[in-house]
Amino acid sequence: MSRLPEWVGMLLRFASFANIVWGLTLSLVAEGLLRWAQIEVPTTLFPWRMLGMLAIIFGLAYYFISFNPVKGILVLALGTLIKLVETITVVAEWISGLITYQMVLYFAAKDFLWLGPLISILYLVFREWQSPADAMAVNPDKPLSQTLSQFTTNRGTDLNTLSYQQPVLLIFLRHFGCAFCREALQEIADRRSSIEAQGVKIVLIHMGSHKQGEFMLQKNRFTQAEHVSDPDCILYSLFRLRRARFSQILGIWSGIRGLKAGILNGYGLGQLIGDGFRMPGAFLVYRGETLKSYKYQFVSDRPDYVALATWQV
Repeated sequence: MSRLPEWVGMLLRFASFANIVWGLTLSLVAEGLLRWAQIEVPTTLFPWRMLGMLAIIFGLAYYFISFNPVKGILVLALGTLIKLVETITVVAEWISGLITYQMVLYFAAKDFLWLGPLISILYLVFREWQSPADAMAVNPDKPLSQTLSQFTTNRGTDLNTLSYQQPVLLIFLRHFGCAFCREALQEIADRRSSIEAQGVKIVLIHMGSHKQGEFMLQKNRFTQAEHVSDPDCILYSLFRLRRARFSQILGIWSGIRGLKAGILNGYGLGQLIGDGFRMPGAFLVYRGETLKSYKYQFVSDRPDYVALATWQV
């Protein structure tokens, strides 16, 4: 079931109407438009009419996907990209003095004014498209021991059993393509001996498959590590690790930290594996109960894993 606000569909239908109007203008009265814009009418109006037909096609597409925008995410992305390219081209031509301000006004109404709404819709649709369907109906209020017993590590032991053997530091990672995930793996690997010296076992929770988890952990010097594959984010949801808001992922501070981690520190970006909006977290669990927890305010946060693993009976 879609959780998109109702205005998304309404705005897409309005965009459909506007695109069809602009398309008909270019297709049927291109010569009059060019004369109004004080641009010399070329011998053939075929390119202008084809541009009009393209606008009409996208107008019809916007109407049909307005009833299920998630399934039309590629149409939205392509339509937004076309409007962005047209806007940049028109501005460049205007600066060069090749088109008049009247034509700039026309394309501003056709493309530029729609960039903000379409980018906002694309963000919301992409966020919904990324949401794991199986995690939508999760009830996080069940007993923790019951929750832990449902999940087993790559070695076949369930988390509840592990928590009765010794304290377990459950570290919920971002998706493997995120620079902050790779940075966190490096930090945990560097502090692994200090954490385990306190009698605490590290178990990593990720959104990839077991095979993908093994590859990423070995790549980051996490040999013989225990981990849990949770591609549907069920365990994430049961620990109340919710999906991030825009500011938590793309805020100013997260953006600066992302550039530092991804470019300056060389962690880079990779394939989006899992829910790109899911927040990470860390929990110290012992005998089926949570002793300590750390929930991120921003995806760029850096918890003190050693302090989190410090405990007393």
